[in-house]
Amino acid sequence: MQRQIGLAHQKHETATGQRAKAPAYPLTAQQIALRDYQSQIAFDAEIRQHDPGYARIDPDPVFDAHPYRDGFAGKLSDDELEELVGARIEHARLAGNFNAVKGSPEWRALAQALCISSYEAVARRYERNDGDFTGEPAHPLLVTAAAIDEDQPEPVTFDSIIDDEVKRRARGKDAKPLPDRTVKKYRDDCAAFAKWRKSKDAQTVTAAEGKAWIEALQDKGELGNRTIKTKLQNVRTVINWGRSNDPANFLPAGNPLTGVKLPDFITTPSHLRAYTMDEARKVLAAARKEEKALFRWIPWLCAYSGMRVSEAGSLRKEDFFKVGERWFWKVTTAGGRKLKNASSERRIPVHPALIAEGLIEFVEAAPAGRLFRGDTKDEIDVQPRISTWVRGLITLEEHAELSPNHGWRHLFEDLCRRDRVPEEARHYITGRTDGNSQELYGRSEVMLPGLADAMEHIKPIPIDQK
Repeated sequence: MQRQIGLAHQKHETATGQRAKAPAYPLTAQQIALRDYQSQIAFDAEIRQHDPGYARIDPDPVFDAHPYRDGFAGKLSDDELEELVGARIEHARLAGNFNAVKGSPEWRALAQALCISSYEAVARRYERNDGDFTGEPAHPLLVTAAAIDEDQPEPVTFDSIIDDEVKRRARGKDAKPLPDRTVKKYRDDCAAFAKWRKSKDAQTVTAAEGKAWIEALQDKGELGNRTIKTKLQNVRTVINWGRSNDPANFLPAGNPLTGVKLPDFITTPSHLRAYTMDEARKVLAAARKEEKALFRWIPWLCAYSGMRVSEAGSLRKEDFFKVGERWFWKVTTAGGRKLKNASSERRIPVHPALIAEGLIEFVEAAPAGRLFRGDTKDEIDVQPRISTWVRGLITLEEHAELSPNHGWRHLFEDLCRRDRVPEEARHYITGRTDGNSQELYGRSEVMLPGLADAMEHIKPIPIDQK
């Protein structure tokens, strides 16, 4: 696979004239030579299993050994070395292990190392033809490389750790699997870190690399410190998963990123991210004029429930129900939907302002399934669409700190405080948790009328008549 990737890179370099700055899977000349030697020894054994005539012919010292001896002695020119071991150098380059150009000291060092591996392989062939299969390399380059290779643990990639954690979380009858979006977040951040450090091996991570990565991202100036902090925390979490799976062998001294100081950042005050009452009126009034269901109703649903835009976007006709004369809707994981956490699953009373606005008529007239569909497919990500639509009404120049989607949650919390909605009801409606054990009890249909009473405490947001 690495060779196929290398061939693709080679075609790209030929077409663009651009050469890769660094190999994707770098190895030292010593490591490449050891692997080359081992490959030749394995191939020798395979031939002996299939061709009885092979062992009857000894290598010719003049043609099969002396050129390699001259090669690692440094007697050969670059052209002569290329003729002798150039194909294997190119193989290492296509595999992403090496990228030095012909004539450079690094290129000659690899060529000489490959001459050593071939010379030693010829010596093993002599020995094996006499029935001696105990021979080992004598040259120091291969002897020390073998010792280093034995001490080196097998690579443990970030992806393999994440795969194991995904399987662990999904195991069992009442398991709580990792959401796909969460898995993607960890994979993306670990892939970015691995690409920067030029290695996917998680067990070779150092604290110095973590610190340098943070600084590189900061110097690039494309991401805020809060985002950079989250990225490093995600990589650190994946390494913790690896340690939990195999604490004796995987980074037994501890997670090297634990002690890395995370970047500081200024948190935007909550009230600046929330909609003002004037902005809420402006957006809700504009929503009344929209023909597309998601723009017409999602702002209204979020304004009178504090629900997340993603939750509103996944609502279905079947989520709405009546208890007595009052309407409610379910925020649920049913049908493969994802929620942020367990407390996010809840039932929300339909505010009288939504009834007056005609929400129930819209729901009853809608076909079965998702209420907010795309033009070409049913399931769509409404968050960027709503955010862009809101920014067409309230520009960055007017309110840069506003969170177009999450700002409704901030505003709804304030509406509840203003109108004395009990804190427990507010937490339940918005899907928040305070960790108290009482959250584990009750919450059956018996409470719904009281919850609707609490919702009715909230005074409607005054908007000009239709």
